[in-house]
Amino acid sequence: ILAQAVSARRTDNIRAPLCQAPHRMAIPYSASYDTDSVVGLVDAIAPLWKKSVEEAGVEPMKLFKTLELIMAEVRRIDNYEEVDKDLQALLAIVTATNWFDEKQTEKIDEWLEEVASPEDTQWLNHFPESETQQAVIEGLRAQTAIVTVDKIAKAITIEYEGGTYGQGKHDGEVRINSEDVRIYDSRYPGKYLISHDELPHSPEDLQWCLQSSNWDYGWDEDAEADGRRRTVTQPPRTSRQLAFRPPSGRTAKCEG
Repeated sequence: ILAQAVSARRTDNIRAPLCQAPHRMAIPYSASYDTDSVVGLVDAIAPLWKKSVEEAGVEPMKLFKTLELIMAEVRRIDNYEEVDKDLQALLAIVTATNWFDEKQTEKIDEWLEEVASPEDTQWLNHFPESETQQAVIEGLRAQTAIVTVDKIAKAITIEYEGGTYGQGKHDGEVRINSEDVRIYDSRYPGKYLISHDELPHSPEDLQWCLQSSNWDYGWDEDAEADGRRRTVTQPPRTSRQLAFRPPSGRTAKCEG
């Protein structure tokens, strides 16, 4: 009997570790944009992506902020032209989880598209900072303008002060991407003017378009979701014509 008891104890000791829960890797919420950090996030999240928030022990807001900071670091890289497969894998796994609300998931999908679908950025090189700055200052009669080029989002933002498109002096932004040109007036959050002219290919074209009258109003999706736009209405064109016209004799580059 004693021999059997000793044998059983030895068997229990051998089998005990097999009954223990597998070690769970802690999610590194302090990760930054470098290969080791991104791979570390993938390693920590991959075994958990099918689990609920409670089962995974994840803190969605902290993880979202981590990803947001990583994308901010990526956007500060001047020569980000190749797909980062590790970051692509991380975002693909994360967006497949059920840990985030609808808006957070949409944002993660946008990041994934940015990282996974590189586009031609040559057009950005056609807008030198000083010439683009001067185009906005002259096109909107602004006092100052600051140009920011985002090669990850493939967009140019020009923040200006004291500008006007014919409806009073204000501060705002001109935003250019591969699809459209917009003017955001800080007096009207969520609302913007969108150009219906041909996309500009140079600062000179941009200035001409800013002085054109071929613009319509639009609303950001967030503004609509917040109820700031109850109905889709468009005022008559004469009420939103800009105050400027192209110089006489100028061949129109931006005709719609």
